[in-house]
Amino acid sequence: MDIPSHIWARGYERSDPHEPLFGRYIRIDLTGRPNLRATFDAVAQLVVYGQQAAEVVPFSRVSWGVVIYGVEPHEVARIEAVKSEYVAMWERHPDVWPQLEPREVVFSVWFVDCGLRPFLGCVCEEAPWDLWVSGRDIRTERLYQRLLSEGQAPILMALNAVHAAELSDAWGGPAA
Repeated sequence: MDIPSHIWARGYERSDPHEPLFGRYIRIDLTGRPNLRATFDAVAQLVVYGQQAAEVVPFSRVSWGVVIYGVEPHEVARIEAVKSEYVAMWERHPDVWPQLEPREVVFSVWFVDCGLRPFLGCVCEEAPWDLWVSGRDIRTERLYQRLLSEGQAPILMALNAVHAAELSDAWGGPAA
């Protein structure tokens, strides 16, 4: 699998014998303005690989968090281009989402500014573009807080992708 250098991936595992859960986070640095199509094709590859790896654990679930750096809130045209390419990824790889559905996967996408504040995000359970939320720091928005308070483990794992500690220094690299 050939993954471009502006994309990193890492995983977490929650050990619970009754409900095994994996968290898979993909970090994309768009500062250098890489090709968006190639970027999201690599994301699709990582999702397929991560799902295959999780399938060895029966009844396991996976929460995905894709964290996008290098785009600021005022760059509306770039944000729309990234969102369009995210949607196009699912269209180009129509076999990927059906692999996620039976396992009740939670998929999230987050835009994070240079101050490490998530300003736009999407939490997807039933379709790849379910529920978008935006704000100066979406962690303070009502919808985010409601999802957090519901305490569902897969959603919490997806929300953890933009937890302050996760964003600050856990990744290393240019956005840390």
